[in-house]
Amino acid sequence: MEAYQTLLERARAKLPPVRTGGERFVVPDPDVMTDGKNIVIRNFQEIAAVLRREPSHLIGFLAREFGCPGVLDLPRGVLKSRLTKDQLAARLRDYTQKYVICSECKRPDTHLSKDGRFTVLICEACGAQRPVTMRRVVAPEKPKAPVEVGEIYRLTIEDVGRRGDGVAKKDGMVVFVTGATQRGVTVNAKVTKVLGNNAYAIAQP
Repeated sequence: MEAYQTLLERARAKLPPVRTGGERFVVPDPDVMTDGKNIVIRNFQEIAAVLRREPSHLIGFLAREFGCPGVLDLPRGVLKSRLTKDQLAARLRDYTQKYVICSECKRPDTHLSKDGRFTVLICEACGAQRPVTMRRVVAPEKPKAPVEVGEIYRLTIEDVGRRGDGVAKKDGMVVFVTGATQRGVTVNAKVTKVLGNNAYAIAQP
Protein backbone atom coordinates (compact mmCIF):
# COMPACT_ATOMS: atom_id res chain seq x y z
CA MET A 1 0.00 0.00 0.00
CA GLU A 2 2.86 2.37 0.83
CA ALA A 3 4.52 1.62 -2.50
CA TYR A 4 1.28 2.58 -4.31
CA GLN A 5 0.94 5.83 -2.33
CA THR A 6 4.56 6.70 -3.04
CA LEU A 7 4.10 6.13 -6.76
CA LEU A 8 0.90 8.18 -6.73
CA GLU A 9 2.58 11.13 -5.02
CA ARG A 10 5.51 10.91 -7.41
CA ALA A 11 3.16 10.93 -10.41
CA ARG A 12 1.24 13.91 -9.04
CA ALA A 13 4.46 15.84 -8.56
CA LYS A 14 5.29 15.47 -12.23
CA LEU A 15 1.92 16.85 -13.39
CA PRO A 16 1.77 20.52 -14.51
CA PRO A 17 0.00 22.85 -12.08
CA VAL A 18 -3.75 23.04 -12.61
CA ARG A 19 -5.13 26.50 -13.39
CA THR A 20 -8.50 26.93 -11.78
CA GLY A 21 -9.38 30.59 -12.02
CA GLY A 22 -8.49 31.46 -15.61
CA GLU A 23 -6.56 34.53 -14.37
CA ARG A 24 -4.03 34.16 -17.18
CA PHE A 25 -6.68 34.74 -19.84
CA VAL A 26 -7.17 38.46 -20.44
CA VAL A 27 -8.69 39.72 -23.70
CA PRO A 28 -7.19 43.08 -24.71
CA ASP A 29 -9.52 46.06 -24.81
CA PRO A 30 -10.26 47.12 -28.40
CA ASP A 31 -8.01 49.98 -29.52
CA VAL A 32 -10.35 51.87 -31.81
CA MET A 33 -10.34 54.92 -34.03
CA THR A 34 -13.02 56.49 -36.22
CA ASP A 35 -12.38 56.84 -39.93
CA GLY A 36 -15.33 58.63 -41.50
CA LYS A 37 -18.32 56.32 -41.14
CA ASN A 38 -16.08 53.37 -40.25
CA ILE A 39 -14.59 52.20 -36.98
CA VAL A 40 -11.09 50.73 -37.07
CA ILE A 41 -9.92 48.20 -34.46
CA ARG A 42 -6.17 48.74 -34.51
CA ASN A 43 -5.29 45.74 -32.33
CA PHE A 44 -7.69 43.33 -34.01
CA GLN A 45 -5.07 40.70 -34.86
CA GLU A 46 -3.78 40.77 -31.28
CA ILE A 47 -7.30 40.16 -29.94
CA ALA A 48 -7.83 37.25 -32.33
CA ALA A 49 -4.47 35.76 -31.31
CA VAL A 50 -5.34 35.90 -27.60
CA LEU A 51 -8.70 34.26 -28.34
CA ARG A 52 -6.93 31.68 -30.56
CA ARG A 53 -9.47 32.22 -33.30
CA GLU A 54 -9.15 33.04 -36.98
CA PRO A 55 -9.49 36.79 -37.60
CA SER A 56 -11.96 36.04 -40.40
CA HIS A 57 -14.25 34.19 -37.96
CA LEU A 58 -14.12 37.03 -35.44
CA ILE A 59 -14.75 39.79 -37.99
CA GLY A 60 -17.60 37.73 -39.43
CA PHE A 61 -19.23 37.49 -36.00
CA LEU A 62 -18.93 41.22 -35.37
CA ALA A 63 -20.26 42.07 -38.83
CA ARG A 64 -23.31 39.86 -38.27
CA GLU A 65 -23.93 41.22 -34.80
CA PHE A 66 -23.84 44.83 -35.94
CA GLY A 67 -25.46 44.21 -39.33
CA CYS A 68 -22.68 45.92 -41.29
CA PRO A 69 -19.80 44.96 -43.60
CA GLY A 70 -16.55 43.91 -41.94
CA VAL A 71 -13.13 44.06 -43.60
CA LEU A 72 -9.77 42.61 -42.54
CA ASP A 73 -6.82 44.94 -42.98
CA LEU A 74 -4.44 43.07 -40.70
CA PRO A 75 -3.31 43.82 -38.12
CA ARG A 76 -6.46 45.95 -38.13
CA GLY A 77 -10.11 45.09 -38.49
CA VAL A 78 -12.64 47.53 -39.97
CA LEU A 79 -16.39 47.67 -39.40
CA LYS A 80 -18.30 49.95 -41.75
CA SER A 81 -20.56 51.47 -39.14
CA ARG A 82 -20.44 54.15 -36.48
CA LEU A 83 -19.93 52.22 -33.26
CA THR A 84 -18.57 52.96 -29.81
CA LYS A 85 -15.74 51.24 -27.99
CA ASP A 86 -18.22 50.02 -25.36
CA GLN A 87 -20.41 48.41 -28.02
CA LEU A 88 -17.40 46.58 -29.46
CA ALA A 89 -16.17 45.47 -26.04
CA ALA A 90 -19.61 44.04 -25.23
CA ARG A 91 -19.72 42.03 -28.47
CA LEU A 92 -16.18 40.75 -27.90
CA ARG A 93 -17.29 39.49 -24.49
CA ASP A 94 -20.25 37.76 -26.13
CA TYR A 95 -17.92 36.14 -28.67
CA THR A 96 -15.57 34.99 -25.93
CA GLN A 97 -18.35 33.36 -23.94
CA LYS A 98 -19.88 31.67 -26.97
CA TYR A 99 -16.87 30.67 -29.06
CA VAL A 100 -13.96 30.44 -26.60
CA ILE A 101 -14.88 29.67 -22.97
CA CYS A 102 -15.75 26.07 -22.10
CA SER A 103 -19.20 25.92 -20.53
CA GLU A 104 -18.13 23.06 -18.25
CA CYS A 105 -14.74 24.01 -16.79
CA LYS A 106 -14.86 27.73 -17.73
CA ARG A 107 -11.39 27.63 -19.28
CA PRO A 108 -10.38 29.19 -22.61
CA ASP A 109 -8.30 26.24 -23.83
CA THR A 110 -10.64 25.34 -26.64
CA HIS A 111 -10.80 25.10 -30.40
CA LEU A 112 -13.53 25.02 -33.02
CA SER A 113 -14.14 22.02 -35.24
CA LYS A 114 -16.56 21.46 -38.11
CA ASP A 115 -18.89 18.48 -37.78
CA GLY A 116 -20.93 18.36 -40.96
CA ARG A 117 -23.08 21.49 -41.01
CA PHE A 118 -22.33 22.28 -37.39
CA THR A 119 -19.44 23.95 -35.61
CA VAL A 120 -18.42 22.33 -32.33
CA LEU A 121 -16.49 23.94 -29.47
CA ILE A 122 -14.05 21.36 -28.05
CA CYS A 123 -12.35 21.91 -24.72
CA GLU A 124 -8.73 20.77 -24.62
CA ALA A 125 -8.74 20.83 -20.80
CA CYS A 126 -11.74 18.72 -19.84
CA GLY A 127 -12.81 17.26 -23.18
CA ALA A 128 -16.31 18.79 -23.13
CA GLN A 129 -17.98 19.49 -26.46
CA ARG A 130 -20.90 21.68 -27.44
CA PRO A 131 -22.29 22.91 -30.75
CA VAL A 132 -22.16 26.62 -31.53
CA THR A 133 -23.84 28.54 -34.32
CA MET A 134 -23.45 32.02 -35.72
CA ARG A 135 -26.62 34.05 -35.41
CA ARG A 136 -27.97 35.17 -38.73
CA VAL A 137 -28.98 38.80 -38.96
CA VAL A 138 -32.10 39.24 -41.07
CA ALA A 139 -32.14 42.56 -42.84
CA PRO A 140 -35.42 44.41 -42.46
CA GLU A 141 -37.54 44.35 -45.57
CA LYS A 142 -37.91 47.60 -47.41
CA PRO A 143 -41.48 48.91 -47.33
CA LYS A 144 -43.34 48.24 -50.53
CA ALA A 145 -43.97 51.29 -52.72
CA PRO A 146 -47.64 52.33 -52.87
CA VAL A 147 -47.51 52.32 -56.68
CA GLU A 148 -46.18 49.84 -59.24
CA VAL A 149 -44.77 50.35 -62.70
CA GLY A 150 -47.35 49.63 -65.40
CA GLU A 151 -50.38 50.14 -63.15
CA ILE A 152 -52.96 52.90 -63.63
CA TYR A 153 -54.16 54.97 -60.67
CA ARG A 154 -56.79 57.67 -60.19
CA LEU A 155 -54.85 60.68 -58.92
CA THR A 156 -55.79 64.26 -58.11
CA ILE A 157 -53.35 66.90 -59.35
CA GLU A 158 -52.42 69.05 -56.36
CA ASP A 159 -49.80 71.25 -58.00
CA VAL A 160 -47.84 71.81 -61.20
CA GLY A 161 -44.08 71.42 -61.24
CA ARG A 162 -41.52 73.69 -62.87
CA ARG A 163 -41.40 71.44 -65.92
CA GLY A 164 -45.13 71.58 -66.38
CA ASP A 165 -45.89 68.12 -65.00
CA GLY A 166 -48.77 67.65 -62.60
CA VAL A 167 -47.87 66.77 -59.03
CA ALA A 168 -50.04 64.24 -57.19
CA LYS A 169 -49.66 62.01 -54.15
CA LYS A 170 -50.46 58.36 -53.56
CA ASP A 171 -50.24 57.17 -49.93
CA GLY A 172 -47.49 59.71 -49.22
CA MET A 173 -45.52 59.09 -52.42
CA VAL A 174 -45.11 62.03 -54.81
CA VAL A 175 -46.13 61.20 -58.38
CA PHE A 176 -45.17 63.46 -61.29
CA VAL A 177 -47.77 63.11 -64.03
CA THR A 178 -46.86 64.12 -67.58
CA GLY A 179 -49.79 65.56 -69.53
CA ALA A 180 -51.72 66.78 -66.46
CA THR A 181 -51.38 70.56 -66.13
CA GLN A 182 -54.46 71.68 -64.20
CA ARG A 183 -54.68 71.78 -60.40
CA GLY A 184 -57.65 70.01 -58.83
CA VAL A 185 -58.24 67.70 -61.80
CA THR A 186 -58.48 63.95 -61.24
CA VAL A 187 -56.79 61.88 -63.94
CA ASN A 188 -55.92 58.30 -64.81
CA ALA A 189 -52.14 58.05 -64.46
CA LYS A 190 -50.06 55.11 -65.73
CA VAL A 191 -46.87 54.71 -63.70
CA THR A 192 -43.72 54.44 -65.82
CA LYS A 193 -40.97 54.67 -63.22
CA VAL A 194 -40.43 54.51 -59.44
CA LEU A 195 -37.29 56.11 -57.99
CA GLY A 196 -36.91 56.27 -54.23
CA ASN A 197 -39.82 58.26 -52.80
CA ASN A 198 -40.95 59.56 -56.18
CA ALA A 199 -42.84 58.04 -59.08
CA TYR A 200 -43.41 59.16 -62.66
CA ALA A 201 -46.54 58.61 -64.69
CA ILE A 202 -48.32 59.60 -67.90
CA ALA A 203 -51.91 60.86 -67.96
CA GLN A 204 -54.26 58.47 -69.78
CA PRO A 205 -57.37 59.36 -71.77
